[in-house]
Amino acid sequence: MRDGLARMIAEAVDRIWGPEVLEDDQQAEVASSSNPEFGDLSCQVAMQLARKVRTGPVEVARRIVEELGPVPGVSSFTVDGPGFINITLSGSFLASYCHSLAVSGLGPHLPDLGAGRTALVEFVSSNPTGPLTVGHCRQAVLGDAISRLLGAMGWKVSREYYYNDGGRQMELLGRSLEVRYRGGEESDIPEGGYRGNYLSGWAEDLRSEYGDGLEWESDRDTFVSYAEKRAMDMIRSDLELLGIGYDRFFTESELIPEAVDRTIHMLKRTGTFGESLVYSDPGSSNKLWLRFTELGRPQDRVIRREDGSYTYRMPDIAYHVDKFRRGYDLLVDVFGSDHLDTSRDVVAALEAIFGADEVRRRLRVVIHQFVTLLCGGERIKMSTRSGEYVTLSRLVEDVGSADVTRYLFLTRRAEAHMDFDLDLARRESSENPVYYVQYAHARISGILRTAEDAGVNVPEEYDPRMEDILSGVHERELMRLLESIPVETAAAAESLEPHRLTEILASLATGFHRFYQHVRVVDGDRPFESSSRLMLCRACMRCIADLLGILGVNAPRRM
Repeated sequence: MRDGLARMIAEAVDRIWGPEVLEDDQQAEVASSSNPEFGDLSCQVAMQLARKVRTGPVEVARRIVEELGPVPGVSSFTVDGPGFINITLSGSFLASYCHSLAVSGLGPHLPDLGAGRTALVEFVSSNPTGPLTVGHCRQAVLGDAISRLLGAMGWKVSREYYYNDGGRQMELLGRSLEVRYRGGEESDIPEGGYRGNYLSGWAEDLRSEYGDGLEWESDRDTFVSYAEKRAMDMIRSDLELLGIGYDRFFTESELIPEAVDRTIHMLKRTGTFGESLVYSDPGSSNKLWLRFTELGRPQDRVIRREDGSYTYRMPDIAYHVDKFRRGYDLLVDVFGSDHLDTSRDVVAALEAIFGADEVRRRLRVVIHQFVTLLCGGERIKMSTRSGEYVTLSRLVEDVGSADVTRYLFLTRRAEAHMDFDLDLARRESSENPVYYVQYAHARISGILRTAEDAGVNVPEEYDPRMEDILSGVHERELMRLLESIPVETAAAAESLEPHRLTEILASLATGFHRFYQHVRVVDGDRPFESSSRLMLCRACMRCIADLLGILGVNAPRRM
């Protein structure tokens, strides 16, 4: 309906002032009205066109409304304030629309934004140095929700986890395991090494499998590869607790040396006035730098060390080049704020190779802020290397529910710092956001069961008489809310902001509770009125279940 109205308004403008007046159809966008007293929808196109057509915005709006004439599904167009075109939807349209939601759910009403195009979402991508922590948990939930949201909008989504299976971090992990294996002291763990208790268990298992004759100098690869395998097994297990899986785990060793060297060669051929972006260190025979300053970044960076090993930026660039070459229509990176500088350097290098327009068209980077874990109002201190942290698995165990864990992490926009309150997460009351929404779903399910026992059901076919039954203030308020859900869900997908779905769900749960408080739904003496209101209840239930499903959260029928 909204897209159709926007097209009609744009066509009316074309007929009155000519097709060159509107720069694009977005100027005729139809959005939800902020005040239902002025209508269900509104359009601000008149205020945008007034100067161009040299006519006051109110007069522009009036001429557009006159040109539109009667429109099916619209009961009235009015002009208000500085030139708003207010639109009131007809009761018959709202009732029939909600009946369709009740019967078929939200899916058929969502726009096909992806249209079968491909998307690759990379998220978590934590190096396998130990169990995932609370911070990783936020990123895992965010990345998975973005993937699900894109999938609901018609994208063919692949999920990918990239990690460094070599380099200094893995070396430190292997050395930390070796210290535990030989029963060394805590002080023997190298600087920057890992002190988590999980290493003691790994060391015992390693000793059982290989005996106690391994030595660091001769068996370095065994320690490192064993630690990597155990860490990745732990990471996969942790992610499964949240119902998260991947289509591919991509390792840095798949890029070295061929893909990295190829990327360096591409960068050597890129630069202003034919000058290479890659240059050698004057005091070294092997060290290479990348001219990031020429790409608008604050400083040049070393990309290859004197010993021939690469700094982490170089494989990251090569990995993204590989992703671009695989031909995905959309690439989404989900990173923590500690990766912001690295991400900007990678994007700058990609723009040098593929061109800024191509990169901006295909690559989206989502940065999330850190998480603070609260218990009893106190902050829990966390540090991975010191072994002071709360793991993802421990968090899910303490909360007692993957549903609650996922949902609470999605109640804040990614760019905002998150305080995860364990006391709130454990609370089974309306104060807990996910409990509040799930309870609305369970409550409606109970109402439908009670009605079915009384012989009252939602009709499979729409009956025009429903319009009169659902003409009350509370019914119309709920129908207006339901009508807006597909548009708001699409907006969340386009902006890669799944937290907006939790806002929709909270509004829908509140709207239903308010409706049910004021309206008697099931009345045995009025079966048609009851079935009409039940239809509205089922539309709410279907939308709640479908939105929770996109977030990877269950919709219980009983609580």
